[in-house]
Amino acid sequence: MSASWRPGWGAAAVVLAALVLALPLWCVTALAMPDYPAHLAGYDLIASGAASAAVSRFYEIHWAFLPNLAGEALVPLLAGVTGLEVAAKLFITAGVLMWVAGPALVHRALHGRIGIAPLFAALFAYNANFMWGFLNYYFAMGLAFLVFAVWIAREGRRTAAQLAGFAVAVTAVYFCHLFAAATLLLLIVCFEASAWLEQRPTPRQISARLASIALVFAPAAFAFLVLKPHSGRGEVTFNLLDTWDDRLGGALQRHFDCPSYVLLAVLVVALAIALWRGWARIPPRMIPVLSVLAVATAVAPEWAMGGWGVDLRLPAVFCALLFASAELRLKRRATLALGCAALVPLGWSAAALTSNWRGYDRQYTEFRRAAHALPPGSKLVTVLDGDAIGLRSDQPYWHMAEFAIIDPGAFTPLMFTTRDQHVVRLRPAYQPLAAASAEQGSPPDVDELGYLAAGQVDEDEDIATVFPYLMHFQCHYDEAVVIHLDGRRTPIPKFLRLRHAGSFFSIYDILPSGTCGTR
Repeated sequence: MSASWRPGWGAAAVVLAALVLALPLWCVTALAMPDYPAHLAGYDLIASGAASAAVSRFYEIHWAFLPNLAGEALVPLLAGVTGLEVAAKLFITAGVLMWVAGPALVHRALHGRIGIAPLFAALFAYNANFMWGFLNYYFAMGLAFLVFAVWIAREGRRTAAQLAGFAVAVTAVYFCHLFAAATLLLLIVCFEASAWLEQRPTPRQISARLASIALVFAPAAFAFLVLKPHSGRGEVTFNLLDTWDDRLGGALQRHFDCPSYVLLAVLVVALAIALWRGWARIPPRMIPVLSVLAVATAVAPEWAMGGWGVDLRLPAVFCALLFASAELRLKRRATLALGCAALVPLGWSAAALTSNWRGYDRQYTEFRRAAHALPPGSKLVTVLDGDAIGLRSDQPYWHMAEFAIIDPGAFTPLMFTTRDQHVVRLRPAYQPLAAASAEQGSPPDVDELGYLAAGQVDEDEDIATVFPYLMHFQCHYDEAVVIHLDGRRTPIPKFLRLRHAGSFFSIYDILPSGTCGTR
């Protein structure tokens, strides 16, 4: 990095970038992440112990040694001081800050100071994991960046006490999220392997390095092999040809389902030219890390261990570390100009996200006011009017009904209650009425309601695999929340009676059929 980028300037610019990217979180009441309402409802149930009369009949809390506890442990704890929604925003803000600071500290560990390259790495804090609301993974991966940066910085100087500290940190990452811990293991192993290739160590030195890695990850390995509840769902599905665009677009996004392909292309081409012309270099120690990470990004499965979206986890990690590893060698004016220019897309990204989220925030606020008037203990099912929605994204509405769990205290079938992934559990009587896996985690279309009500599985292949818990739903649910936005609406079945007409949704009372009493 050019000496003209004075000490402290890079750090100050990174702090500014982190604050700018975190700002949209505090400009709205509810965040337009598809999974956010369900997470918020889970935090509320944990904070209260699911003690209210309305929700206690549906939900209970079962703590276990799950590698998916970041928000579940931190947000309810903070909520006692700040309130629920502020606590959730503080948690997500911490994730954004770590996604910016972590790569910057990796850069500092590699090059001795913070240059301007981490400003471009910061752009990848807005990625598919963030936009979907994969909150535990996002937070855990930010923490993994910090641990990896310290691991690099302590190269050749790791004492026994420091290795113990690393073991604690790695275990914390593991309990925050399993995949982040696995990614951290990959990064550390590849970084250590690069030393073997570069330094030609003796077998004794190799054994010492392997032993240090084994000791650091031993507690997490024990927790995974012995303490973690296992469901037996070990299926792995790749779908490489069908998910390549998700991998590419998942690295950098303006808002949900809106990849920044142009900005991504500009960044990658600019870095390639800089490397070719000698204006930038990547340390040899990071080349094996980035190479293996690139391969893992390309071949990661779409489904693994019962979870969807595994292919979305690594693209932003690879891009952030790629730019964080780069050392730019430019003259004074070029360095200053590029540093200032890097702040422009950061500010533009934050402004675009804020504008998008405000529109959804108005809709969420409208729904929450309408849901507040529902009787406590209502059982809600979300329904999509696909013809009315058209080509617009419907995922931000999949979990909107989960706001009603918080107030007035409702039941929804898409609440996160998977036994080996979440501490919020359904009481046995209601387990047959809820989605049992991520595969069943989307709402039905209004056209499917007639088949579901009649229990007909032959008319639609989704009925048996995706919506088995909704068979004869009119006998079990009280209200249907139909999302139609502003399109031409599909005719509603006669067993639904309008209760509330909103600007983009409607709530219908579900009328039990004559056969319900015999079931």
